[in-house]
Amino acid sequence: PCIYFARGDCQNGSDCGFCHLDHGGRKAHLDKRNRDLLKKISLEDVPPLVLNLARSRALETGILNAASGLLQVLQNWSLTKSSAMSQMPEMRRLHIALKTLPFSALITLVLKKHHPAKSQADEACLERLQDELAQMGK
Repeated sequence: PCIYFARGDCQNGSDCGFCHLDHGGRKAHLDKRNRDLLKKISLEDVPPLVLNLARSRALETGILNAASGLLQVLQNWSLTKSSAMSQMPEMRRLHIALKTLPFSALITLVLKKHHPAKSQADEACLERLQDELAQMGK
């Protein structure tokens, strides 16, 4: 299989000599370097980093309506000013790695950073979405 296609950045397209089909196999995960970078970045940098990827993944998997509340919470959190770290070159590599993760893993990244809810409505939305994700198995 084409490792570049799996990361979302194969430049050869249909001329690529490697397979672009999904072969199942091992679930996508972040390597140690990306996990370490995630530990270093601030709370303010996580929601904007994850928002568009989560929205795309929710659309692809058909759960956009169910996830709309959580996506709105991420949107609200993304309005805070991000740090200078978001401009670091390592963030591009992290973004590429995050593209391979399923919706639930992206959301888990935000929740693991223990981003404080901005309101009771945000908190309720998060709890509701966690229940919905558990039921859907996404």
